[in-house]
Amino acid sequence: MDVSQLDGIPLFEGLQPDQLQRIADWLEPVEVPAGWYLLNQGSYPEGFFVVLDGEVTVERDGVAIGKIGPGDFFGEIALLEDDRRTATVTTATRVKAAVMDAADFFEMCAEIPSISSRITDAAMRRSGH
Repeated sequence: MDVSQLDGIPLFEGLQPDQLQRIADWLEPVEVPAGWYLLNQGSYPEGFFVVLDGEVTVERDGVAIGKIGPGDFFGEIALLEDDRRTATVTTATRVKAAVMDAADFFEMCAEIPSISSRITDAAMRRSGH
């Protein structure tokens, strides 16, 4: 993925150019039409997502609990808790996203502690801890 696509994403603000390039190397860009399921509540975690463009809807137990748009991320809670997905995420519009597999996610968190801290803080807020 081109490192310029990470510009303006709050999660990656303040990182050094070499760190941003490393993250760009781990991420795979994808485009998904509206109405597609990206994550299903109860499934095992496989990846971490960053929304580059478009909007997704987050549902828990069939009830919409929020929307996520450009610059935000999802999929971190189940990875960090080593548990099943806590919500279903569906594309509300056509979405451009960047996806990172679980192994690279953990490598990123280990190599870049500031990212790990930001992700952990967000996961705690989202899961109600």
